[in-house]
Formats: sequence, C-alpha cells, structure tokens
Amino acid sequence: MKTGYDTQRVTTADNVGISFRVAGVATRLTAALLDLLVLGCLLLIVSVLVIAIAAAATGNSSEANALVVLSLLSYLLFASWVIIAVLYFTISEAVSGGKTLGKSAMGIRVIRVDGGTASIGEYFLRSAAYIVDIFGVGAILLFFHPQSRRLGDLVAGTVVVRERSPVTLLTATAPAPVYLRTRDPGPGIDGLSHLGEHELSAVRTFLSRPGLRPEQRADLAGRLTARLLDRMELPPGAPERIWPPELFLERLFMQLAPRFESGGPPPSPPPGSYAGPGAPPPWTP
Repeated sequence: MKTGYDTQRVTTADNVGISFRVAGVATRLTAALLDLLVLGCLLLIVSVLVIAIAAAATGNSSEANALVVLSLLSYLLFASWVIIAVLYFTISEAVSGGKTLGKSAMGIRVIRVDGGTASIGEYFLRSAAYIVDIFGVGAILLFFHPQSRRLGDLVAGTVVVRERSPVTLLTATAPAPVYLRTRDPGPGIDGLSHLGEHELSAVRTFLSRPGLRPEQRADLAGRLTARLLDRMELPPGAPERIWPPELFLERLFMQLAPRFESGGPPPSPPPGSYAGPGAPPPWTP
C-alpha cells in the first residue's frame, strides 16, 4: 500500500491500482457528531422505556427493594447504551457499504485498507473499539495518524475514505478539456466557412490530448494542419500556411468553436501578438 498526504493507493491481487482520497479529521468529526445526534435519540427512547418499566415494577416495593432495582437499572441502562451504540454503527455500515447516516451526509465511507469492502466482523471490531476511543484515544490517533485512522480502524484494518463523485449523464457526455497555451486567437483566419463540426471535433480531440510524445504531437499536428488548410482552400501564399502547426490549430479552434457553441459568428479577434516565424511565438514555454 502506498500513501500520500490525503490519498491512498492500493494494488489488488490482479495488479490493478486503485486510489482513494482519505477522509480528513474535520469531516470525520462532523460525521461523528451527526451520528451522535441520531444515537442520542435512540438511547433516549430506550432509556424512557426502561425507566417506565422499572417504575411500574417497583411501584409497591419497599425502599430497600427499590434501591436494588434502581442499582440494577443503572447497570442495565449502561449495558443497553453500549450494545445499542455498537449495533448502530455495525449494522449501519454493514447494510450500506461502510456508511452510517453521518458518514452518508458527509460523503465518506469505511473500506478495508486493501480497497475491498469490510466484513460484518470487521465492522463490529471497529464499532466495539469506540468504547476505548471515546476516552480520547480515537481523537489523538485521528490527529496524528497519516490516514486519520483511529483505534477501531487499526484493529479492524479499515480506513475511512471520501466517496467518489457519481457519474451523471452530464459528466459522462461532457467533452474533454482543451489545453491551450495561449488565449490569443490571433488575426482572423480566412476560409472558416469551409469547415464544420466534424473538423472542429478533430481539432478539439487533438488539443485535448496533452500526453502525446513531442514527436508524435508534431507529426499529428502537421498532418492535421495540412488537411485543414487544403479544405479551407487557402492560397499558397496565405500567412496561415507559415504558422507553426500547433499555433494554427489553437487559433483555429478559438475562432471556429464560437460559431457552433454560440450559434453565430465569433467577434472580430484582436490583433495577434505573433510576429511570424522569425520571432519566438508567445505560446511556447
């Protein structure tokens, strides 16, 4: 297992790497407070019922018997609180994939350190460890452990991570981001009327792939530029033909995209700051 400041990366048995964002201390404490509110309501209901039953049972008893019953009642209440608290966390996390109500509200959940789903036995171990963690051990470990793991996590071999954002139709169909090294669209390019959405898509695809090797990127940019220039029917002496291919594609995208994204022609671009092949282009690092 490899870890970073807030990221945990594990490698499965199939040699597949999985990364998780570890939940922070503030997020976990907020989730714990929400769970305590829910748990407090449950404990209050149980306490009222137990006290009511005990009062009815000792209504006609002597004072000595009443004291014995009250003493037993205090032990019963404490035991019931512990059992209910452990069962609340264990059952909640077991049936919802490592989430309680508080964790669901904060977008976090419990998993094993190897990235798998914890078993009900592991959920029980980490829940039972709250008996020790509530005395300050858990808070100390949360603050000083690199992955904010408390005693229950260390005993059960678990870690609390952030939920991954759900994939929606909007995010699944959104186009890949375009990487531009300049925001200057340059001088107006002639022949844009000969190009359509198909050509725009080809240029967008090229500009959204920054991971290409330099020689591959240069070759692909040159071939794509040559085809676009021919389709635009620019004369041999057109200034666009002497621009570096990547500069041409970036400027072409900035001038062509508004025609399809806004439904109308783009505004007149400002004068370009690129002085020609003899001067260093502004888009080079």
